Amino acid sequence: MKKPRTIPISVIIIILVIYSFSPSVIAQSPYKLDTKKEWIIFGSGLVIGGIGNYFTQKINPLTTEEISALSRQDVNAFDRPATYNYSKSAARWSDVLVASCIIFPPTLLSQNLIREDWQTFSVMYLQTVMFANFIPMVSKGRVKRIRPYVYNEDAPFEKKLETDAQLSFYSGHTTNAFASAVFFSTTYSHYYPNSRWKPYIWVGSLGLASMVGYLRFEAGKHFPSDVLVGAVVGSTIGFFIPYLHRSKNSDTGTDVSFSLLQNVGFQLRFQF
Repeated sequence: MKKPRTIPISVIIIILVIYSFSPSVIAQSPYKLDTKKEWIIFGSGLVIGGIGNYFTQKINPLTTEEISALSRQDVNAFDRPATYNYSKSAARWSDVLVASCIIFPPTLLSQNLIREDWQTFSVMYLQTVMFANFIPMVSKGRVKRIRPYVYNEDAPFEKKLETDAQLSFYSGHTTNAFASAVFFSTTYSHYYPNSRWKPYIWVGSLGLASMVGYLRFEAGKHFPSDVLVGAVVGSTIGFFIPYLHRSKNSDTGTDVSFSLLQNVGFQLRFQF
């Protein structure tokens, strides 16, 4: 019987070891660490993770009778199209792309300014990953929403008997993808406010995260509402972790502007 995956305790140990070093301080950093605040954030994340793990471990698999009684007509019209989907290929590609999203932020450490501020950046990103993994666990364990493929006659019946078949709400892949994408774009914009690459980074990272959500839908793993909620929650996490670490002496407003046509354009500004 397949049990929900949980974050290894080694990840938490790595987080605490990284933070155990003396804080790095650079004059240009838009962020700063605060010992009390960091322990509160990490402690809150561990509590949420513990609660989520408790709920998911108590889920019992669906019975054959329960699966046979399911009807896609009982699914709301907005989410119903997902019940016709099942694709192993889409599921595999969603795994590859979400891993890419998660890997992208650490690549910013190749930039001199961010590398000098490596500890602050690393702590913020580890907090982002922690919450992006743990928060969906609570919802999945409490809601126990049945995945779309369970309604699909073409999906293997043995997969429908797995505990994972009841972890649809909401999409953890999409949450992680958008949390990483927004964190990546936000921090880059703050470290390099005058960079001409900002709009391309925003569009590219959010586009990749959106593709993850689409593939989860195509795979029959999630309903559209699962993906939308995951995108909102992930984006919120990716935005507010840097927000909580903003330096009071730094203007960390984010400008993203570019021209769509020669004389037509738009600008977004998020002011911390």
